[in-house]
Amino acid sequence: MKRLIIPTVIALGVACLGQAHASAVETYTVDMAGGYAVVGFVGTTPEDFALAQQQAAAWEAQRHLTLKPQSMKAVAIDESQGVALSPTDLRNAIVAAAQTKPH
Repeated sequence: MKRLIIPTVIALGVACLGQAHASAVETYTVDMAGGYAVVGFVGTTPEDFALAQQQAAAWEAQRHLTLKPQSMKAVAIDESQGVALSPTDLRNAIVAAAQTKPH
């Protein structure tokens, strides 16, 4: 029994650490015409942007497996250049990224 508990506790600890870092990525949803939506994962540092890219890629993989809604697309936005985008600019960046990304 001990042999099963120790690896389980370690795995849960590692999973919790990953979740702590994932919280640094902000998530925004932009509603589009026709019932579609775009989920934007925004990273404010280079490390956060890398996490945002991973989260967007995971979302898209799940969407292609029909585990996520087909009407919602995910993109990653890089805000690590030191200039914070206004809400309007952020929305425009999310929409532009969704339109340039292949389906």
